[in-house]
Amino acid sequence: MSASITLAGESQIALKQSQQKPLIVSRFIFANVPGLDPTEPLDRAAGKPAAEQIVHVYTIPEKNAGFVNPNQVVYSAQLGSDVGDWDFNWVGLEDADGILFAASSVPLQQKRRNIPPEQIGNNVTRNFLVAFDGAMQLTGVKIDACTWQHDFTVRLAGIDERERLGNRNLYGRACFFSDSLTFEKTDTGYQISAGTAYIEGIRLEIPGPEPVPGVIPVGKVWLDVCLERQLNDRVAAWKVVFGEQADYIDAAGVRHYCVPIADIVSSTVIEDLRDAEPVGGALIRYLASRTGDYPLLRARATTKADVGLGNLPNAISDDPATNSSEIVASTAALNKLQTQVGDSMTGMVAAFAMNSAPAGWLACNGAAISRTAFAGLFARIATHYGAGDGSTTFNLPDMRGLFPRGWDDGRGLDPGRAFGAYQDMMIHSHAHSASAAAVGDHLHSAWTDAQGNHNHSAWTDAQGNHDHGFRIVDNGAGINVGYPAGGSVFTELEIPGGKNADGRPMRTDYQGNHAHNVGIGAAGNHAHNVGVGGAGNHTHGITVAAAGGTETRPRNLALFYCIKY
Repeated sequence: MSASITLAGESQIALKQSQQKPLIVSRFIFANVPGLDPTEPLDRAAGKPAAEQIVHVYTIPEKNAGFVNPNQVVYSAQLGSDVGDWDFNWVGLEDADGILFAASSVPLQQKRRNIPPEQIGNNVTRNFLVAFDGAMQLTGVKIDACTWQHDFTVRLAGIDERERLGNRNLYGRACFFSDSLTFEKTDTGYQISAGTAYIEGIRLEIPGPEPVPGVIPVGKVWLDVCLERQLNDRVAAWKVVFGEQADYIDAAGVRHYCVPIADIVSSTVIEDLRDAEPVGGALIRYLASRTGDYPLLRARATTKADVGLGNLPNAISDDPATNSSEIVASTAALNKLQTQVGDSMTGMVAAFAMNSAPAGWLACNGAAISRTAFAGLFARIATHYGAGDGSTTFNLPDMRGLFPRGWDDGRGLDPGRAFGAYQDMMIHSHAHSASAAAVGDHLHSAWTDAQGNHNHSAWTDAQGNHDHGFRIVDNGAGINVGYPAGGSVFTELEIPGGKNADGRPMRTDYQGNHAHNVGIGAAGNHAHNVGVGGAGNHTHGITVAAAGGTETRPRNLALFYCIKY
């Protein structure tokens, strides 16, 4: 089985060559991918199928890897009748690092396990051939593959397909020989007449009339043709279908081609839709014996003047630098132009919106690669980004995680910077101004806490030697001084110029110089208001907190940088 090396496989080859490490292909992967068309080119950028589509993984024994020549190696999977049951239409090779190295699509295949005593199981051998420069040396394969029995299943299917395509190019979409395969009405129903036709390159031969059973509806009649697997062969199979039809792939992965052959207008009117040619024998004789001019071919007495050849330029130059309107570029000139374009890009670094290097490019990851295998690139950048092992390899630039910056080249924006030199991150030196607005003259509210229940001491000042004024009330019960009537406390009073009834003078006792104590009651729990004066115009110091992360960067998009070799 011929395989396509994936883009990831190409990168792995370059990496292993640069690291001087062997490339070990270790596993076959079999998968059943819905809707996979084996005739379409495989997407080399795609990875492995989804896990639910993988039906079997086969570890390759060391003896199952062999070389065909120094640039081709082949890997073999031998699946016995004890393995199954599953179908597959995709086969891939995976290396020891888990990289999908190569892949191939195939027509849907069956792998069945043997169930004694029926003996219905099958053995499947799949050989995977991959080719690249130095394949034998890089993979370390030392067994000659000529000792193996190769699997020709895919090759035979390829021969069938190439034959079909060759017929398709010759006969077109559909070609019916004379009245072959005519849909016609009979006394008992409908039938397809005998004859030969080519439908999408498949040769269909019906040896005798074939009845079309069932109720036939009004409308188009189609011929459904395919190459159907029968035992160990694939043969043309057909059936009649009705309504609107289109080409399709059935559940077994077989492609069917549908062409209209008739239109039933009514029970008595049938319109023939076949693209028929009156071929009654060998095709070459039919073509050679055809009379009259072919509409698109000038067959007789064609001269230079007939077709205006004198107006055509002459292909006389191999010089890709000429601008002469009298010449056209030859193959050599085009090849030189292609080389010039390719060479001019060698050493170019570009960003890609995919995570694997395209053909002709290498990842800018600092890897050491061969100076001889990539001689063109080595001639451009030499050991500027690293000398590799100092003799056989050199290093690629490492762009991972970096922004590119134009070389200053004497302008002065990035002075002293060497070409291709790495530069670490930096923030330009700067300061931040800060201030607080003055708040003007103002008051601050304040308070004291409550002091609890307490007494306040108090006093009176000394008054000196003095008399006390008084009033005397005689109500017949004696003299009362300083008390309400009816009291019983008496004090001798001295009244200037006055005397008592018994002739004694009236006066109060003399007290001398003295003070009076004053008692003040408790005030209870309370608080005291405190007034605070204005602070005047002033400012307050400000502290600015740090912000940000571990680096300085603009908004950005992570892309994959590669270098052209």
